[in-house]
Amino acid sequence: MKAFDRNYKRLDEVVCAINDLQNEFDENDSEIETVTRDCIGETVGYILEWFGIPIGTEEAIRERDW
Repeated sequence: MKAFDRNYKRLDEVVCAINDLQNEFDENDSEIETVTRDCIGETVGYILEWFGIPIGTEEAIRERDW
């Protein structure tokens, strides 16, 4: 598997784990706050830049449902 494909696969796994966390929040009549969602996006962008991964932030978190 190419490194690029591995990056996408891992990013999708991470975002799906956050989706699961959102489901738990929903079950408890809550949600991931807007500030938290923005922070997650910014952090993903920083990590992509730091490691020189040529994927845009929106593309990296494309599996999100939060």
